Formats: sequence, structure tokens, C-alpha cells
Amino acid sequence: MVSDPIEFTSLEVENIFAYEGLSQIDLSGCTAERNMVVISGRNGAGKTSLLNAIKLLFLGSDNEEIRRVGFGGAPLSAKQFVLGQPGRWYGVFNKGARDADDHARAMLCWTQGTLKVKIERIFSRSNTTAGFEERLIVRRGAEQLAPEEAESFLSGLAPSEIVPFYFFDGEQVQSFADAEEGRERAEIERLLKLSFIGDILRELEGYGKSKRRSGLPADAQSQVVQAENELRSAEAQIELLQRSRVDIEAEYSDLDRRRTRLDDQRNALRTGISESDRRRMVNRIEVISSQSEKLDAELSELLAPEAPWLTNLSAVRDAYNLLDDQFSSSTDLSLSAKLHGELPEALKGSLAHLSPPVMLTNSQYENFSLDIKEALVRRGLAVGAHVSPLLAALSPRQAKVLRDRYLVWTERGPSQVSSHVEKLRLLRQLAQEAEQAQRDLDEAELTSDEARHQFDSLSKTILDLDQQIRDFTERLAELRVKERQTLEIAEQAKQRIRQCEQKYESVTKENQAYQLSVKVRRALEAYRDRRRTYIRQSVEEHLNERIGILLAPSQLIKSVTLDDLFAMKYFDEQLEEVARRSISAGMRQLVAMGMLWALRDEAGRDLPVVIDTPLGRIDRENRALLMSEYFPKAGRPLLLLPTNSEMDEDVLCHLGERIRRRYEIKNDGGTRARIEEIDRARYNGISS
Repeated sequence: MVSDPIEFTSLEVENIFAYEGLSQIDLSGCTAERNMVVISGRNGAGKTSLLNAIKLLFLGSDNEEIRRVGFGGAPLSAKQFVLGQPGRWYGVFNKGARDADDHARAMLCWTQGTLKVKIERIFSRSNTTAGFEERLIVRRGAEQLAPEEAESFLSGLAPSEIVPFYFFDGEQVQSFADAEEGRERAEIERLLKLSFIGDILRELEGYGKSKRRSGLPADAQSQVVQAENELRSAEAQIELLQRSRVDIEAEYSDLDRRRTRLDDQRNALRTGISESDRRRMVNRIEVISSQSEKLDAELSELLAPEAPWLTNLSAVRDAYNLLDDQFSSSTDLSLSAKLHGELPEALKGSLAHLSPPVMLTNSQYENFSLDIKEALVRRGLAVGAHVSPLLAALSPRQAKVLRDRYLVWTERGPSQVSSHVEKLRLLRQLAQEAEQAQRDLDEAELTSDEARHQFDSLSKTILDLDQQIRDFTERLAELRVKERQTLEIAEQAKQRIRQCEQKYESVTKENQAYQLSVKVRRALEAYRDRRRTYIRQSVEEHLNERIGILLAPSQLIKSVTLDDLFAMKYFDEQLEEVARRSISAGMRQLVAMGMLWALRDEAGRDLPVVIDTPLGRIDRENRALLMSEYFPKAGRPLLLLPTNSEMDEDVLCHLGERIRRRYEIKNDGGTRARIEEIDRARYNGISS
């Protein structure tokens, strides 16, 4: 027997997060043709608070993810989350709900046939250790379920794993779209109800570590703990750096697109001159550019190796004098060193072969050796004490080549400096000529004062954007360097842990508790892999259906595959793989939307869909696709929480007959939000 369809009728929030007092949203009357409820508001008005209130209704404060109120941070405790943490988090209770008997709540109602259902989560302050009381109330008709039954009912309706795929914001989509490869696996595993395996594996890993290390010496355990702390710190830092890099890359793309758009506007102001005049001026610019490029190549070749020396000719002369003195004091440095070191011993051996042999005592040999070395010095063969330490590692041939190079710099340095300075001056002059030639061309093509004024204004804005783009490029380079450095630190910490554990591997092998934990972990991993393989094809089919809708106009991506670990790969019409980072930010967001849509298809739950900041950074063309293809099919009802700028009158007119109701969030002071219906007569007058 097919159960009756669910029709959602109302949503209420009261004294929760930014909402002071009671706000109600009428969801009744949403149909397949008119499925949208638009709740708009300026930034900071309370859209995210509404989304979080709905999530809290389904998840409760026991859920760890909802208590993560900052990116990359540890979750707050339930008490901190509900009652607030000074300087970090306001808490669940609205600031206006100050009295001890004030409560915060969220409620969703629907009908299924003749049965009316209401789920409500209420928070009240209490004098208990927790500091608050949390109640989940579920009414089905006239019956109110017991607490345990209520939790079971809600888990059956919306398991915590699937909640993120029904209630999400534009930043979540952006994060999913910009995530490194492999992020999809973690997200999909939540849907597949495999996340509990990850939780168990983490517990087993902690248990296994403690058992594995229980037999290690105290100093070894201390080293492992220290390395693990460094590893955790490095991993947290890597996550923060990657998020910062992704945000900057997105801003960089936005600036680049804006610059291109402004450049097009500037070019549109050119009304044109005669083709012959234009060609003459363009040729002049090209000739100057060619001369500049040639001179720039010459300077790049010459200045790089010589600039450090030619900028300090006095140091060059000192270096030359040092080398020249060395060579003038000895014809062969290596021969002098050999004679001082080997000649006394060789002569001593010769004396021993005379007839009769001459044998020297130690003291006689010492005096004999000193006499020989003094004789060598008197004849100009100085010992190595006269060799500069800077030249000790050089062979005589290398030292001679170096001296000759310094001789050239010493003799010709001033003239070379003058030549380079003249070339630099000429290069600057050419740059100025090119700039003036471009201005002359611009002036010739602008025929009115108004056009010149607009052109100058746009040029100034473009120059500012160019500087911002350069700044972002530098920041991206810095972040990439820090990422690599932090990755190295993390790898070094892992290596120290491995080395320490391998050193005492014999102790580990005898530890039965640890060996058992390894077997259990392998069994769980094998189950998870089988489950992934079983479900992969279904998710991939849903995904390609949605990609076919959202990316239909695109010639770049025509299909997506998921491997056994749920990593996505993209393919064009010729089935050639498309590199992830060659896809635009807007297209990646559409792919992410398609994935979230596919995951909801796979979940198959009859729930509202709530999207905060639905259009995010989507460009105009892709926005049209979302509005025409995604929004009408995304949910019934579909609650959209846009900013006022996201959905202006043009967008609202475009959605027109798809909208069932419109609301606006009003907020005085940031913590006194309320939801007010607008244009009721207009949308009630639209025929379904």
C-alpha cells in the first residue's frame, strides 16, 4: 500500500539564535508547479540563523557537527553551544530571551493524508549541571510520542547523515566545489550510513595506539606524544591554509572576471578612427614593443650574473688584489704546499740510504725540517699560511680564472656600468613611449568628452584591479609555500612516530590486545569497501542525470564518473578527462549542486530543502540554469534564503509563477530578527 504524500504546512522559530519572539512561515499550498518559498534579507539579518535553527530541530545539541561554530575548530560542548561562550558564540537562546522561564524552540508541521504531524525541539534554562533542558516533542494526530519513540521517529524521518544534503548554504556548496579531490568520499559516506564505521575506526585507532605503546619505555612514549601533538597542529594548520587559499583563488577569479568585464566596457567606448590611421598607430606601438622586448632580453642576460659585482666596484678591486697577491707570492700554490709538506721527509729518507747511513733523532729531524721550510720561504715558496681561506677550496686553475674575471670587471667595470645604465634608461624611455602611443590611440578613438571621462574612470578602476590581482598572486604564492612547509612538518612528525614504533616492534607483536584491534579494523574496512562498491553505480547514475540538466549547455563536461573511493573525474564529449582545476569556479559549483541533488535522490526522503545564499558566486548564465532547471525540481517545498542583491526584481520576475510565498527578514541591531510576509496578494493571485 502506497502511503499518502507529505504536505508541509508551517515552520516556526521562537527566541532562537538571532530571532526574538515568534516568527512563522506558511508552507501550505506548495505544489510541483509552485514549490518555492523565498525568505530574503540583507547580510547579517538572520538567514543563517534560520538555517541553523532548522538543522538544530533535526539534529539536536548532541550532534558534534552542529556545535562546530568556527571553521577548523573543535566543537563546543553542549553547554557552551546552548548557553553561549563569551567572545566566541552567543548561544542558542536569543539575547532578548533573558528570563529564566524563556525558551528557545523550532517547530515543523505537516499533514500526511488526514494525519497531522508536528515535531518541535524546545530549549529551557535549568539549575542542573548542564544548565539547560532540551526536549524533542513529536505529535502524530492526538498522540504525543514518548521521548525514546520521538527520537526514533525523527531518526527514521531524517537520519543525521542526510541532513547536510537537504539543509545547506552557498558556502557549503563553495567548499564542496573547491575541495581537493577525495572530499566527495567523506560526504557520500555520510549518506551511505558508513560514517559510523569511521567513528568506530577512530575509536579503534585510539585504543590500538594505547595498547601498541603500552610496552614502550617512558621516554619513547613521550617522544611519540610530542610528535603526535606536532602532527595534529600541522594538520589543523594545513586545513586552515587550504581554506584560505581556496577563498583567495575564488576572489582572484572574481577580480579577473570583473577586470575582463570592465575592459570590454572600456573598449566599447571606442568609436573608431580611419583604418589607415589606426594601423599606423598600432604599428608604432608594435615597433616600440619589439624594441623594448629585445632590450629587455639583453639586459636580462647581462644583468643577472654581473649586477652584484658591478654595483660595488670597490669590493671587486679588493677581491682582485687578494687574488693577484696570492699569485704573485707563488708560482704554484699546490707545488709550494707539497714541498713544505713532503720535502723534509723525502730528504730524511735519502740520508738514510747514504753509506754510511745518516740517522736523525726526532729532535734532529724537527730542526732539519724547520731549516728546509725556512729555505723554501726565503726562495719565494710560501707555505699555505699565506693562502686566503676564501681560496682554500679552489684549484690553482680555478683561482686563476677567477682572478682574470675580476681583472675584467676592475678594468672595464665603470664603462660596463655606464652601458647598462644607458640601456635601462632607454628601456624606461621605450616604456613611456609605448604608454604615450597607447594614450594617443585611445584619445583618437574617443570622440566625446563624456566618453573620455568614462574611459579614464574605467582605466583607473582597472589599474586598481590589476594591483589587487598582483597582491592576490603574491598571497597565493605565500600560502602555497606555507602549505608545503607545513606538509613537510607533518610528514616529519609521522616519520618520527613510525621510527619510534618500529624500534620496539617486537614488543608490539606480543601485544594480543593490539593485534585483535588490527583484525577488527581490517574487517570493518573490508565491509565499508564492499558497501561503497555496491552503492557507487547508483550514485553515479543519479549524478550524471543531474549533470546532464545543469551542464547541458556546456561543451566542457558531459559526464562524471566515481571510482571505488568516490573520487570524481570529469569527461568531455570525446570522453577525454578534464582536469579538475581547469574548470571554472561557477561550473564547479554546478557540479557540486548536481552532487548534492544526486545524494538527495539516493536518500529518497520526503523533506523540505533549505538553501542559504542559493546563488552565491554563480555567474549570470549559470544562475539562469539553476533557476530554470534546479530550483523547480529541488524540493517541495524549497526554501530559498537569498540576500537582497542575489534576488532582485528581475530574478523574482524570472521565477515568478514558481514562487508560492515571499518573506523578508527584518532585524534591528543584529539580534532582533523577525520574519514578515510580503506581496501576499500578488502570490496568492497566481493561478496554480
